[in-house]
Amino acid sequence: MKYLFLLLPFVAFGQQPDKIKHYVAGASISALSYSLVAKSVSHRDALLISFATGVVAGVAKEIYDPVFDKKDLAATVLGSFTFTVTINLLSNQPSRHRR
Repeated sequence: MKYLFLLLPFVAFGQQPDKIKHYVAGASISALSYSLVAKSVSHRDALLISFATGVVAGVAKEIYDPVFDKKDLAATVLGSFTFTVTINLLSNQPSRHRR
């Protein structure tokens, strides 16, 4: 039941392939950044860094685009957020004790 939020992009974006691509990009960027920093910082800090990296990437991409699309940004941030929450739920150790 607690993993129903993984269906969120499909409920929020329906059949809009562009928004789903932004969602997947946000989750992928967060996953990559988490894997790069997880061994050198605490679990909590790795989660914060990975989420922030996804958000910054989404903002940078929308600034680069000719037209700033808030829905594209929201989809990217939602993907990053979903990855962060999933990793936190799946981790076996409390966030302040993992190093």
